[in-house]
Amino acid sequence: MAALVCSALGTDKESLTGKLISIEEHHGSDGNFVLNCLIADQVQKDGGVCLLALHNTFGHYHNVGTKLGYNLQQLQDKGFVETIEILKLLNESMNSNSESNNRWLLLGKEDLIVKNIFLMIKEKIDKLLQVRKLTSLVIDDLSDLLCLGIPLKEILLFFQYCRTLLESEHGVSLIVLTHIADGDEEQRLLSASVAHVADIVVTICGLKTGRSNDVSGALKVHHKGWNDAVTVQEWNKQNFYHFKLLDRQVKTFAPGTAPSLT
Repeated sequence: MAALVCSALGTDKESLTGKLISIEEHHGSDGNFVLNCLIADQVQKDGGVCLLALHNTFGHYHNVGTKLGYNLQQLQDKGFVETIEILKLLNESMNSNSESNNRWLLLGKEDLIVKNIFLMIKEKIDKLLQVRKLTSLVIDDLSDLLCLGIPLKEILLFFQYCRTLLESEHGVSLIVLTHIADGDEEQRLLSASVAHVADIVVTICGLKTGRSNDVSGALKVHHKGWNDAVTVQEWNKQNFYHFKLLDRQVKTFAPGTAPSLT
């Protein structure tokens, strides 16, 4: 599953070190499978993963990982995966009986909250780089900070903090998923800001003609640059796909060529 999706993305033909991948999930579609395939690819390359879980829980990623052939819990126990679950930390912050060291990190002014989240990320990235040469910072879903009441300005500042890791820490890549709902201007601006500076933009959306039993949605890939080892001619020129989500795999294919999946 991961290999087929990564092939469609073109990420199997170049190093992601120092690069930013933007995954735009349009309302009515689910781009989480791209995120999980990129995590699987990083694991297969013996890379570390720092997961900032804003939307799904660690248990969700673990369950998907078992279907993709790896055990995220075991990798976390070995120190190869680090996770920050914001909703869990928020619950601890509001629990007066909590003895967690992170109790006060998500309380206070918005600028301090995003700064504290970044400092947690930086600490975990530094820890991962001691045992892994390559590490990916995965953020799912950056748009959810808007739902938590963080102003767009502060979220963009937090995103810029995370981007600095690409230059200050050798071997780091950044994968950011954002969600765009129709009519939500803040979500649109946030997604556009991430995509504007991304090296690879992956757009996931539903079908314009409605629903289909054979097709789950559309996937569009835009590479803004290539390293010396890869040229546009060497990569599959097809950058627009339809896909079908199944229980343990994803099938990608050119529009109009959907196989019979029933």
